[in-house]
Amino acid sequence: MSNGFRVLIAWVITPPLLVGAYWLFWAVVAPGFGRQNGVEAWWYNVFLHGNGLWWFLAYVFAGLAVYFGYVYYEVWFLTGLCVLLMIGSLGVAGYFLVNLDKNEGRFYTGATTFYVHDPEHVPSALHLLADGGAKNTDGCAIKGRHDVYGCLRQGDLPSAGWDPRIGSLDGAGVALSRATGDVQAVSLRTETITYLNGKGDNGSWSGVLDGSGINVPLGGVAEWSGQGSATQCTFTGDYGIDRAFGGSRRNSLPNLLKERFPLIAYSMGDVWGYCDGKEPIVVIPVTTPIPWTHRTVDAPAGVITVRGDHGRVRLDYLRDVAPGTLPGPVYPKSIAAHQRTETKWAAGREYMNRNHFGFDPAHSGAQSGNVSEYLLRDKSTGRLQWVTPMTLRGSTSELFVAYAIIPADEVHRGSLNAQSVYALDDSDPRRINIDNLDADARSWLAANAGTVMSNGGKLVEFTPIDGDTWRGFVEFNGRVAYRIDIAASRKTPVQLVRLDDTGDTGPPAPSGPPNADCGKALASLTPAQLAQCAKVFVDELANRQPAPR
Repeated sequence: MSNGFRVLIAWVITPPLLVGAYWLFWAVVAPGFGRQNGVEAWWYNVFLHGNGLWWFLAYVFAGLAVYFGYVYYEVWFLTGLCVLLMIGSLGVAGYFLVNLDKNEGRFYTGATTFYVHDPEHVPSALHLLADGGAKNTDGCAIKGRHDVYGCLRQGDLPSAGWDPRIGSLDGAGVALSRATGDVQAVSLRTETITYLNGKGDNGSWSGVLDGSGINVPLGGVAEWSGQGSATQCTFTGDYGIDRAFGGSRRNSLPNLLKERFPLIAYSMGDVWGYCDGKEPIVVIPVTTPIPWTHRTVDAPAGVITVRGDHGRVRLDYLRDVAPGTLPGPVYPKSIAAHQRTETKWAAGREYMNRNHFGFDPAHSGAQSGNVSEYLLRDKSTGRLQWVTPMTLRGSTSELFVAYAIIPADEVHRGSLNAQSVYALDDSDPRRINIDNLDADARSWLAANAGTVMSNGGKLVEFTPIDGDTWRGFVEFNGRVAYRIDIAASRKTPVQLVRLDDTGDTGPPAPSGPPNADCGKALASLTPAQLAQCAKVFVDELANRQPAPR
């Protein structure tokens, strides 16, 4: 065997040998860290089902071209053939690389249907999708004609709406964080705070109390009913456990999950927990890569439940979960958010890039950062849904023109849940501006409950009850004291309800007429009360002016 041939063999086998050696080291020497699973995921995603094979072939042909050019320089045909094969491999790899994002868009958009009240009069938000499309094709009233097609059907946003929440996410974070008490090295994982109302009761907020380091395991689950103090169930006694999300070494739950469930992934924002009596149960909606047109895409993969069993962790993997099985979401919120984002592809690459087709959540400060994927319970069906009111993509407007809805209480491994995007007609009164709604609520509070805001109240987080009525909350130092239901159309009266019935000191409930403070000494009034009284005086003066003749 010549030296040149030995170099060629080394050139070809060195990359797979290095990858194999790296995998073997972590699989045998340090399996608890889960690094070998990262190698397996790379092999699965990039090499077996991506364009990695084409890059490797180009690498091999480059080595062959050099070898033939050096050893058989007189036989130029072999060298030329290898160069052509290398260029061809690079071309195929480049083609697949350029279309990676489009193929991903096709996967997620394929599970999306756009609904309008009248397909013959499509709202302006969907003209780019519908114009020139094929009518009554493949079950669609209009099927887009673009390189990524969208499906449009007749349908209306359900009028029944959703059960309103009993408290805000902002207030839940404050209440649940206090549940850790005096337990050292245990803290609330704020990204796990979830609203649970899957059983049709009044609902509650929950959050996972996580351990840390090499010795402190999961603490438990805290729950808050929207009033009073939070309660908790703990991983102690019969429910003792030996792992934590924030743990390290043998206390690491993520490492154990990687070891037992290769190619399974999760986001901490999808994790939630609940108390089954005294037993804490943590639910992890998980994802897995699946092959899709020369690449892989992330798809739901079921849920993993985490329980404590006399000091040891118990993991149960459910590939399929039927509606009503668990009190919270089993379809990953991260996947729902990705489906919503990928609707921008429904009118093709050109309109996505040049015309900013698609929808986005609003970014109003009135929502306190909680702008999308609200977990709400449908009033008519009792099903849990991920609901996102959306504005036009690429617009600074806070006008809601569409709703994205995805079932949240059901999951099947490898399959996307259907996403329904309801685009409201251009004249639909349910097209509301969240900033205007916030201003209307503040104006009503100033006129009818002036002391609420002047005493330090904070109006936070509007969530939809239906397309017209929204619920917001008034907090004092993170404690929810009032809820306010307000209709954007103003067809129904505003409802303000005091929630703080725990005996704690709070602002007085609003009482009396809106101008009740205006007879007091001016020096005793707050700036907000002075402003309200000035408005009352001006309105009264205007009412007393004689009518023009």
